[in-house]
Amino acid sequence: MMLELIGAMLDAGAGLGRSLELVAALVPPELGRQLRPVVSALAIGADWDTAWRNSGAQASQIVVLRDTLAFAALTGAPSAALLYAQAARLRRERNRAAEQRAAALGVKLVVPLGLCSLPAFVCLGVVPVLLGLLPS
Repeated sequence: MMLELIGAMLDAGAGLGRSLELVAALVPPELGRQLRPVVSALAIGADWDTAWRNSGAQASQIVVLRDTLAFAALTGAPSAALLYAQAARLRRERNRAAEQRAAALGVKLVVPLGLCSLPAFVCLGVVPVLLGLLPS
């Protein structure tokens, strides 16, 4: 979501520093604490690598944001398209991982369901038939 928000702000004409500042105010507090030093460093004129090196940003979302914006920040290339492409790629990866986990869940549920339904079938289906076949 951060990638798409920054991409939309860049499309609207906001600068990279201002976009990061606005996103830092909107994200959860732990991510905002990691982004604010970067925004401050960029505002006082630090170069891209120095701003991120001194920030201590370690959250995976922040690292992806840094890596995606690095090319655009260092070269001055338009980065909105890069951000949208990266966001779409991450969304596809997460959907694929969710589908794989759902498929694995089906396999993992076979044993518990079998252990629950097999005794019930035996008790309610097989035992009454066997008792009915016994001579009185």
